[in-house]
Amino acid sequence: MLTEKIVKSPPDITSYDIANWFLSQSQERNHSLRHMKLQKLVYFAFGWYYTYFDAPLFHEKIYAWPLGPVVEDLACKYKIFNGGPIEADIAERPVFDEDVTWILEQVWKNFSHYSNRELSLETHRPGSPWDVIYESQNRDTEIPFEKIYHYFKGLLKKYENG
Repeated sequence: MLTEKIVKSPPDITSYDIANWFLSQSQERNHSLRHMKLQKLVYFAFGWYYTYFDAPLFHEKIYAWPLGPVVEDLACKYKIFNGGPIEADIAERPVFDEDVTWILEQVWKNFSHYSNRELSLETHRPGSPWDVIYESQNRDTEIPFEKIYHYFKGLLKKYENG
């Protein structure tokens, strides 16, 4: 049974906290997560939070790797699962303020049913922050937060305008 831990709000949140929230969601719903999907969900949470609240959700760097945007610390932690389902026992479910929780719930609702391939297509769209950085730089290049912010702001405007 999951317990709750201290309520957090930016700038105290880390990518691990966000990953643990998604992993606890997957445990509760018997929905396995693989490393690639977890990375994408964390990235989408970062982008949408930044778009709605004009502040980064966490401060770890996001890099352009071949399979998409990656938080390197998370990659190091979960690479042991070699593409298989992450078997993490999340004893404490992270609890966040209502803004963070709303974003995480929206990302889960809208993207958790996507396959790894579908999520990759989303992050690899032409003109996406990953696409711009990966095509113009070398692998392992940091994706500037501002590029992520402006891209997601553009998506929001596009969705609002139909």
